[in-house]
Amino acid sequence: MPTGMHLPLTRPSGTRQASGLSLAVWGIIAALAAATGCEKDVATEASDSDANGYLCVKCGAKFWTDRSVFLASKCSKCQQDGLVEVVGYFCAKDHHLTLRGRAADRQGATTCEKCGAALGGMRLPRQKDLKAWGATHLSN
Repeated sequence: MPTGMHLPLTRPSGTRQASGLSLAVWGIIAALAAATGCEKDVATEASDSDANGYLCVKCGAKFWTDRSVFLASKCSKCQQDGLVEVVGYFCAKDHHLTLRGRAADRQGATTCEKCGAALGGMRLPRQKDLKAWGATHLSN
């Protein structure tokens, strides 16, 4: 065959349709990837906070610190060991965030303190949540 000449490609019947379908599928996949690329990862958002919350299991005192400040287990109010980390549970029904001390010995399900619905999906509370809960800010 002389140089520069090209033979036409022959395809079995239906290949062109399959090829067009493949392009459509890849287009949909690319559009979905682009659309979900801007969404926040739910797990990352739940574990991200601008503050640390604490609850004293001995006296019930509530504290919060800046994200870079961590408290030992001794309560600033009663001077007893008993501080636990505070976690939140979001109620999709009434959009209320119930804050609780994280306790390994807690039995039973956590319920919404507003409507009583069973809650799951723990997340770290933010500074504004801890303030609304009545926690006192400690700088160190």
